[in-house]
Amino acid sequence: MSEQVVADPLEFARGYKSLDGKIAIAHLDRVKEGLASVTGEVRFKLTGFLNENNEPGLRCQVQATLKLVCQRCLEPMDYALEIDSPLLLSKDAQVLAEEDPDTPDRIPAQRNLSIAELVEEEILLALPMAAYHPEAACKGQTHSELGTLHPFAALARLKTDIER
Repeated sequence: MSEQVVADPLEFARGYKSLDGKIAIAHLDRVKEGLASVTGEVRFKLTGFLNENNEPGLRCQVQATLKLVCQRCLEPMDYALEIDSPLLLSKDAQVLAEEDPDTPDRIPAQRNLSIAELVEEEILLALPMAAYHPEAACKGQTHSELGTLHPFAALARLKTDIER
C-alpha cells in the first residue's frame, strides 16, 4: 500500500481541500494490537478549514466497525467508531505545548503529513479503556448479577464462622 500524505497541510487547510479514502485495519499497527480481528477497513475524510481566527486546521472524520474484546466475557464484539475531530495546525512549538481543554487539539504543521498515522492516532484516542458488551448481550457476569457483594464479604463470613 502506498502511503497517502498531505504534502503541505497549511496549504491544504487554506485551500479548503478535501481528501477521503479507506485504510485497511491490518495496516494500522498500533490499533490492531488490541483487536480481536484485523479484517475490515477504516473510512476517513480529511477536510481543510480556517477557523474564526483565521487559523488553519484539518477536520478528521473517521468511521469503522472494529472487533474489540469484551473485558467482561472475553468474547469478540463489534464496536462502531465515529470520529469527527477538528485539529488546528501550528508551526509554533510553544503553542503546541499549551493544553487548553476549551480549544480544539493542535497538531504540528509538518510537511508530508501521513494520513494513516493521523487517522490511527485519532482512533487510539477514541477507543475505550475497556470495552464491554451491553449487559443484555454479554455472556459474562454483570454488576447486577453479582449483587451488592462487597470485596471483603468472604472475610466477614469467615470471621463469623470462626466466632461460632
